[in-house]
Amino acid sequence: MAFIEKQRHGNHDYFYLVKNIRILPTKVKKIRIYLGRKTPSHDELQERFRELEKKTPKPYAATWLTQEAEDRLEDLRSSSIAFKGNAKDKIPDDFLIRFTYNTNAIEGNPLTLRQTALILSEGISPQGAKTDDIIEVLNSRDAWEFIKAYKGQVNKGFATKIQYEITKNTTCRIQGNYRDSEVIIGGSDWKPPLARQVPALMEELFNQYKKQKHSLHPVELASWLHNRLVQIHPFSDGNGRTARILMNWILIRNGFPPAIIETSNKEDYYKAIEAADKENQKPFVGFLATQLLRQYTVVQS
Repeated sequence: MAFIEKQRHGNHDYFYLVKNIRILPTKVKKIRIYLGRKTPSHDELQERFRELEKKTPKPYAATWLTQEAEDRLEDLRSSSIAFKGNAKDKIPDDFLIRFTYNTNAIEGNPLTLRQTALILSEGISPQGAKTDDIIEVLNSRDAWEFIKAYKGQVNKGFATKIQYEITKNTTCRIQGNYRDSEVIIGGSDWKPPLARQVPALMEELFNQYKKQKHSLHPVELASWLHNRLVQIHPFSDGNGRTARILMNWILIRNGFPPAIIETSNKEDYYKAIEAADKENQKPFVGFLATQLLRQYTVVQS
């Protein structure tokens, strides 16, 4: 994360925009840009921050993102870090409502955006709503509270805890652990692996994540992990919701704001997943990049 450093020389203060970059496990390099004898304006600081980002060596090279998308995403990340502090602490007030409504609606929860808002903001249970549907809304909030505070490794404990928070107190048969029976994905040609294969495949997933988290662009990493998890389909329920939470945790941990997969984009979302099932990650990466840029940037006319 970048910060403003003040140095005193003689009778004057001098300001620098500074960022520490870990280039080796035991070595950190400091990138510094001189700002002047007073802090610049908001617009000037944003421009200098972009200059700093261009000077910052990247530990990864984008594999599936276009150069234009990568540049715009880095501008988004720069703005998020420079003027919002740590992204995980600056989620917009209505984000949880919109995220919960959309992620649950994709999986068939019939509650409307307004009903979701009533439950989360006012604690009101909509008349006629099913108990499980209401609990799923409340569980989404608990899952977000968990990941906001989590700073550990991506492993079985983390993934199963997210699934537990999403499915607890519902009719889901196995909460907080892998499935023990076979499943099918409705409307998809993809056939998930056998239940007995899941533990080994998930362990392989976690090991691959460790290897790729320093080489893939964070948006690509988040997309890849999402896609691989839904391919394995390790849980009896909550696979898609768990994947979308994990995807956002990776974005947040890398300085990006969280993304909402809107139910209006459900068809494009599923098409991108189907491409990943055929070992083509590029459509989903492009899809996620588009959602982030549409939700957090203004297109100049």
